[in-house]
Amino acid sequence: MNTISLERLKILAEAGGDLRYLLDRGYNRSSSLKLVGDKYRLNRAERSILYRSIYSSSDVEKITSKRLMAKDLRKEHVLIDGFNVMNTIETMLRGEPLILCDDGVLRDFSEIHGKYKLTEKTDEALKLLLKALKELEIASAKILFESQISRSGEIAGHMRRLFGKVGLAGNAETTKNVDSQLQRFKQVVMTSDSAILLRCVKFYDLPAYILRWIPRTEIISLKIHEEKSTR
Repeated sequence: MNTISLERLKILAEAGGDLRYLLDRGYNRSSSLKLVGDKYRLNRAERSILYRSIYSSSDVEKITSKRLMAKDLRKEHVLIDGFNVMNTIETMLRGEPLILCDDGVLRDFSEIHGKYKLTEKTDEALKLLLKALKELEIASAKILFESQISRSGEIAGHMRRLFGKVGLAGNAETTKNVDSQLQRFKQVVMTSDSAILLRCVKFYDLPAYILRWIPRTEIISLKIHEEKSTR
């Protein structure tokens, strides 16, 4: 989804308000999304936007309490959700919009299901990722890629070579249990996956930092459109 009309944004904002209302009252996320999505006749991409961006007040509070600022990253050891962070950076490089979610995290709309397509943006995204880590003066980084996703071994190998070229302490590897490793890590994780953010110790939104180098990226906020519609 490259663009969203103002009319659809208003509908999504209204639908998001309904979903947020249900989540705040303890209703199941999946069934609530289906109910709201059916009511507003949302397509698959629009339902994905709601699923990724709308959260209960308690989840928002829990996630935001773990968020670190750039100054907090100095000398920290970080564990990175490789495909998750790369995909968000590549979305920006392609000129596609991101959504500013209820928990303040930037997310893209795309989904990876077993396949990853290498493009001319892949190498650029990896280099921006490392440029940000070096600027943030981290102590070391490990990047995890899901082994079940195609080309993961190739990308991890390329990442290891790039670490050496930029003089940054780090490693990249493939594994079947990326999510569980991130959730158990006792230091800083970098991901936008809400399931991980709810369980990790602390996190940093790296694409939000990289945004300074891709300033034309469109950022969508359903809350802003929801507030406008109620005035």
